[in-house]
Amino acid sequence: MNNLAERVACLCCDKYDSLKKTGKPKENEWTVLAGIVLKDSTQTLSVISLATGTKCLSGTELMDVEKWECGSRLSDSHAEVLARRAFQRYLYNQLDLVLRNKSSNIFEHNESRKIILKENVSFHYFCSQTPCGDCSIFPQTDDELVPTDESCVKRRRIDIGEARGACTLTSNVASRESNTYVDIHRTGAKCVSTEKEQDLYHPGLNYHVIGPLRIKPGRGDRTLSMSCSDKLAKWNAIGIQGALLSRLVPPIRIDTICIGGQCPFSEAAMRRGVHERFADVAHCPDIVQSEKGFAHRKQTTRTQPCPSSIIWCAVPGRQLEVSVDGRKQGVTKKKARGNYLTISRRELFSTFLKIVDEFDKIENGEKNHPKKITYYHAKQSSTTYQRSWQKLKFGSFQAWPDKPTHLQEFVLF
Repeated sequence: MNNLAERVACLCCDKYDSLKKTGKPKENEWTVLAGIVLKDSTQTLSVISLATGTKCLSGTELMDVEKWECGSRLSDSHAEVLARRAFQRYLYNQLDLVLRNKSSNIFEHNESRKIILKENVSFHYFCSQTPCGDCSIFPQTDDELVPTDESCVKRRRIDIGEARGACTLTSNVASRESNTYVDIHRTGAKCVSTEKEQDLYHPGLNYHVIGPLRIKPGRGDRTLSMSCSDKLAKWNAIGIQGALLSRLVPPIRIDTICIGGQCPFSEAAMRRGVHERFADVAHCPDIVQSEKGFAHRKQTTRTQPCPSSIIWCAVPGRQLEVSVDGRKQGVTKKKARGNYLTISRRELFSTFLKIVDEFDKIENGEKNHPKKITYYHAKQSSTTYQRSWQKLKFGSFQAWPDKPTHLQEFVLF
């Protein structure tokens, strides 16, 4: 048993249990829980962000917005993504503290007055199940064998040592008494259309290929959101802080990825999905599974995905929010203006501009007054981050599609 994995899983599940019922699954519903745990300089563990969610807006839903709505609605409400957004909100709060010369749990000034991470600070990522996409494609174990009506079938093994491409199969004839075959766990995420390798959709073992970048499925049509496996891989490569925060703080990487217990898990598939399929990514976090499982995971008695998401963050003021369809719960499109989730692009951008305004900490001597630049151009002006990302896009991440620019070209009113 991995002691750190158990502590991280228990902390996240206990924090979830402590929150009020609003936004949580009903008796027949399931959801995914994700969170980020801080180990501070005293080696104390604490949950700093937490989220649930399984939904994603389709490309049509996302594109069909008025100009004032841009940046106000969450396109991706998978728990892994929401927990990261709540973590960004936590980082802004900690950044504000250190810039005001107050005590921060994670940041401090060095001798050159640059903001750095404190020594012995680390971040540990929890998810109650394997992330959608490449990390979820791996063989079923013996206790997950699927019965078949055929009198004699082939029982196959999968060799998933290859970094990219179709699974390599070997086969032998199973006995008539066992009457079973080995399958693979599947993902709803679809290969990006520009990837050379595409899913074969053959029955059983050759349903998927492994390695390609994938797009999350939507309601009726595809989304514009990459799979959680791909997003974790990107965060692992250039930091989980994102472009805007990169102008103010150093890259921040996850030290451990912990998957909840009582769900299918493959360390090899997780390592492949987060690290090994990308030749130009050096960092690899520790990957572990806890024995502790999430009570509201998908199981026999919970078959319907919960439509709402819970978002919690360890900051002063409003810590807990509930979202439905990418908006604050209870807020309709007509009433959405000015009533945004704190982790929306618009609100996080507003937080960024307030910090830049007050402390004049734009990197590289940026001369533009921040209120006159769009969200898109503020991200692009994070030159070090963008150079790192473009280098990856010329390499292993070249199939990663760009989101429509007009959805990011908004300014704050």
